Amino acid sequence: MIRIWAFLLGAVMLFSAEGGIAQDAGEGEATKVFGFAERLFEDGDYYRAITEYKRFIFLFPESEYTEKSFYRIGESYFRAKKWKEAIESFDLFVKKFPRSLLRDEALYHQGIAEKNLKNYSEALSIFQSLAARSGGDLRDRAIVQNALVLVETADYRGAITKLSLIPAESSLSESARSFSEGLVRVESLPQKSPETAGVLAALIPGSGHLYTERPRDALVAFLLNGAFIWAAIELFDHEDYVLGGIVTFVELGWYTGNIYSAVSSAHKYNEKTREDYIDGLKKKSGFNYSFNRNSGFILYSLRY
Repeated sequence: MIRIWAFLLGAVMLFSAEGGIAQDAGEGEATKVFGFAERLFEDGDYYRAITEYKRFIFLFPESEYTEKSFYRIGESYFRAKKWKEAIESFDLFVKKFPRSLLRDEALYHQGIAEKNLKNYSEALSIFQSLAARSGGDLRDRAIVQNALVLVETADYRGAITKLSLIPAESSLSESARSFSEGLVRVESLPQKSPETAGVLAALIPGSGHLYTERPRDALVAFLLNGAFIWAAIELFDHEDYVLGGIVTFVELGWYTGNIYSAVSSAHKYNEKTREDYIDGLKKKSGFNYSFNRNSGFILYSLRY
């Protein structure tokens, strides 16, 4: 009887030891797979990292690293500037881990991706929600992003109002003040009148383009229209009314196109002037974005 009990006890101990060894081996393998994915991510090899994170999730769905793997997939797409895929991945992460400590960061990145796709209403909804329920650094960054979306939609006064919500003790306070002061001057930037450009182009083909500071287009428009007008006059002088009519008809197309192009050039001039000014303002105030592998996306010394 003693031998039987000793045998059973030994079997139980052996089984327990093998289970522990197997468990340790499984945890060790999980750590290796996740570690490899992290290395790829840190090296900026985002597409291979995504594959490894997905493989990890498939092999170890209950691991302590599974939540982080889902988040990293979205972050990898984000850093690779695959905005649509990043949105889908972060949305899945938020739904799967609604109480995660990384939830708000996932939403923040999702909002930026929406902004980059020009889905401004979705981006505003996310940033407004984050600013309302978050605090500290994340709240301030959400307010800044909200303001930048308003700038994209030319709502400069709205952007200034949002930036005024940045508290004085925030590390973004000085940048918010500088950016706001610059936005006040946007409406006083030099502009070209589309109406004036159109009238000038109608009077003398090419002069509308010259007014909008596009001398090469002005020269082309002047020479092209001038050549067709001269050709039409010559043909009518030689009583070649059929061919003269055809040339006149074609010239009317070039003439009308010259006017339309001049008006469009004025709009483009104004748009580029605003874009260049705002880009310079972002750099001056510190609201420009840069990226490096060690720190990720940077917004004025804060993580993007």
